[in-house]
Amino acid sequence: MQKLRFQFLINSLTSGGAERIAVNLFNRLSEKYNIYFYTILNDIFYNIPKNIDFKSLTPYSINQGYKKFILAIFISFFKYLKETKKNDPKVLISFLEISNFITILVARLLNKRNIISIRCNPNDMYSEKTMYGKVHRFLIKLLYPKADKIVAVSKEIEEILIKEYKIPKEKIKTIYNPHSIEEYQKLSKEPLEEKYKEIFKDSFVFINIGRLTEQKGQWFLIRAFKKVSERHPEAKLIILGEGGLRNKLEKLIKKLNLEDKVFLLGRQDNVFKFLKNSDCFVFSSLWEGLPNTVIEALSVNLPIISTDCKTGPREILAPELDIGEEINYPYYGKYGILTKPFPRRYIFKTLDEEPLIEEEKILAELMIKIIKDKELREKYSNGLERAKDFDIDKIVKEWEGVIKKVLNISYSFQR
Repeated sequence: MQKLRFQFLINSLTSGGAERIAVNLFNRLSEKYNIYFYTILNDIFYNIPKNIDFKSLTPYSINQGYKKFILAIFISFFKYLKETKKNDPKVLISFLEISNFITILVARLLNKRNIISIRCNPNDMYSEKTMYGKVHRFLIKLLYPKADKIVAVSKEIEEILIKEYKIPKEKIKTIYNPHSIEEYQKLSKEPLEEKYKEIFKDSFVFINIGRLTEQKGQWFLIRAFKKVSERHPEAKLIILGEGGLRNKLEKLIKKLNLEDKVFLLGRQDNVFKFLKNSDCFVFSSLWEGLPNTVIEALSVNLPIISTDCKTGPREILAPELDIGEEINYPYYGKYGILTKPFPRRYIFKTLDEEPLIEEEKILAELMIKIIKDKELREKYSNGLERAKDFDIDKIVKEWEGVIKKVLNISYSFQR
């Protein structure tokens, strides 16, 4: 039987969560289907399997600025139209808004079936106060109802699309991000490099993983950790990731005299060996879609403290709660502890001088409690059970089910 042909588009393959999920998902799908994989920009961090037909539609990089990105969008639209005519795929699939917009337009012009995926809460990503945000919200309302199927990464995003963007419920399905749980556990057993071992020696180590950007809220975490360090000198904080806020975070660490306590270790190929050697994972994001790092921490049975930001942490760590249900903080969920989400404050000049805000105080007290309370740590050291709900085998079957429904075909999807 001839393999079905799928075509996929994403903005780039920088070191983000959506990009890594895309590579993992289509790597698995490529075992049974012919995959044509395209990016708008030529930023490639992840390796593409050789059995996937891959091409960047433009030579531009995300670092070349907004004007080049706009140019890349227009070039990509016409090139993607041409590639789709040539490849004649059965279905077009895309991740992230710009790629979703292009996919819907190309699909409409060529009468192709299409599936788009929403990776983050559009209300958080696209502010009504900016022209950029207004344009994105307008295009979402205009184009997304024309998609054949919309895959949301969390139930809360699905609800937001239905209630606030008036997208028909029957067009949307929530499918969580796929994770290779077995592979994660293997990676966690790899030894740390000698240069990192000293950090973990005789210490209680908190770990955070994420790009150094406004979204990830690490300045709140560092300020809260100052109070933790004063009470528990043995405590340390490591942050894995890179981004535009590195210099500002380094200055904050220096002003708070935490240079021997807080370590920005940059981007790491294997985060799991760091997770395995740490004592507690702290997630400080201001907003998310479905945070992959929380699931990764669960996979190695690491206790988790997370902001109850929109969207995702609550669904992962406290599935017993309803979406939007009011709670008191901290909330001790079935699989982790939720703390009060941080406000959108982004002022670095006086952060070392200002007193802790309520949200930082709650986080600091939780971190102190997890150090002191061994029983609490043990209670939240069984996350593997929950992580398996996001295993790639299960999630791939859900994706194949959506593709089958969109194509209206009978096909064997057993691996």
